[in-house]
Amino acid sequence: MNNVYKHALKQEQGVRQDLEKFERSEDVSVGIQGQISVGLTSLKRTIDEYDGLAKREMILVKQEKALANVSKLREDYNELKNQFDRLKQRETNKTVINNRTELLGRRHNSSTPEYPFQNNHLTREQHAYRENDFLNETESKLDEYIAHGREVLGNMYDQNNTLKNAQRKMLDAANTLGLSRNIIQYIERRSAQDKWIFIGGVVFTLFSMWAIIHYLT
Repeated sequence: MNNVYKHALKQEQGVRQDLEKFERSEDVSVGIQGQISVGLTSLKRTIDEYDGLAKREMILVKQEKALANVSKLREDYNELKNQFDRLKQRETNKTVINNRTELLGRRHNSSTPEYPFQNNHLTREQHAYRENDFLNETESKLDEYIAHGREVLGNMYDQNNTLKNAQRKMLDAANTLGLSRNIIQYIERRSAQDKWIFIGGVVFTLFSMWAIIHYLT
């Protein structure tokens, strides 16, 4: 159980480091956002696993301590998730502003209107629709990448659990086999001892009978 808790702390530290880069605008790419999203998903899985282990703990003191750790981890997770949502919204707002500025700059710098047969009011509405479509498409692609990353992570997590269960069963079988070998070796040693005791008894009996016959006749 302690290993799971340490793993959760390590995951939390990794997410915090990525969020710091994102917040300082060192890396605002789709890749870092997907990495943070996957990290949060992995952290939540680990917290749920640790929570399950804590509830099955038989020693009351250890259980209370573990449940307190679970509560703290969930608070930290919610804090990180809310921070990530705020940062994503900030980047979305920046994208909207940059696109609007770029479109307005192109229109002001162009000597020929982009739509010469329509008035300015309709042109602005169409630009707004284009911006909205672009942002929706970008957000859809991002959600698709994140969902794909979560699916891959989930598969890796399930495979890891399967390998752990297989390893546990192999170790149990190995321990059982090791115990059986010890019992067999003990039986073999005891059989050898009994065999020599029997031979010794036969020899002693024969010698006693010879001595009796030799000295009494």
